[in-house]
Amino acid sequence: MCPTTNVVTKNSSDSPSDTKIPPLPKKPTFDLNLPPTNSDGGNCSKNKRKRESIREESINAAVQKPPVMFTHQGSLIEVKESSPWVKTEFLGQGAYGSVHLAKCNNQERAIKTAHISRALSLMDEGKILRRLQSPFVVGCFGEEIVREGNDFHYNLVLEYCPNGSMGDFLKNVVSLLVEVPVKLFAKDVLSGLKYIHDRNIIHCDIKPDNLLLTMVFDQVLQIDRYLMKLGDFGLALEKGTVAYQNALGHRRGTKRYMAPELLSHGIVDFSVDIWSFGCSFLEMLSGRRVWADYLHLDYDDFVNLIGKSNLVPYVPNFLSAAAQDFLKKCLVKDPHARSGINELLNHPFLRLDV
Repeated sequence: MCPTTNVVTKNSSDSPSDTKIPPLPKKPTFDLNLPPTNSDGGNCSKNKRKRESIREESINAAVQKPPVMFTHQGSLIEVKESSPWVKTEFLGQGAYGSVHLAKCNNQERAIKTAHISRALSLMDEGKILRRLQSPFVVGCFGEEIVREGNDFHYNLVLEYCPNGSMGDFLKNVVSLLVEVPVKLFAKDVLSGLKYIHDRNIIHCDIKPDNLLLTMVFDQVLQIDRYLMKLGDFGLALEKGTVAYQNALGHRRGTKRYMAPELLSHGIVDFSVDIWSFGCSFLEMLSGRRVWADYLHLDYDDFVNLIGKSNLVPYVPNFLSAAAQDFLKKCLVKDPHARSGINELLNHPFLRLDV
């Protein structure tokens, strides 16, 4: 027990003679128990070293500053003084910030970077991607906030797909794609959409630029081939969340791939991804931009034409009957009559033996 001290309080009305100082105790009010020592003083030396060690740890603990943490929607992100990822190549620019190829311990990753003041949408993307683990969705390997001078930057660490996007591929292709690889790509993307839809997530921006390619060995087909993955979840929404409720009635996406109900009324549901998927694969199979004859219209005229008329994208008749039917089932104006993912995955077009 700690020794106690009697405190004497002096009032202003008290005279010096009234102040009573307690007498000193005849015996100590505490006992000091020391461990027995060996004749060589070993225990004393050990205890001294132990006390010095504890004292040194206490000093270090007092000097070390607690980590600075940033809070976003209930998640804590530690602010680092430097990043282990070394940026080696600029890959692209977006509304949120920039993308760089980065390396660390012989690993390559794509780093999406934004100034902390403009990073909220990128943080939302990271929150969604951290939940997803599928070969058909670009992988997420974490996030960090890094101090750079007086500024702070948010980094989202993503899987690097070295073969670019389907958008890049279409810009460089010199002839129409044959249907067989397109069938494989369609199965990849539909598998990715099924995976995220089963988790109540709507991508909201399916287009060739957001479909990423990486080379894999297909165990079923026993061949090397490109695997297509869903990327860029910057506009994605999770049904039932506050963000989803706030998004209703507002358009989101890239206009030429946006579903009519999204353009005209801001309706966001799983079916908008099916329409965008149909537009993307129509471009792959036809070699022509969807709505190419109307892209000169200003935004309001385009919305009125595509969102409020009966017009649907033209599906060329040089495609196989199965391909035409597959695309037309994706591009149905009424979202309730539009085919779902399971129906499309079982469509004859996706069979590789026909």
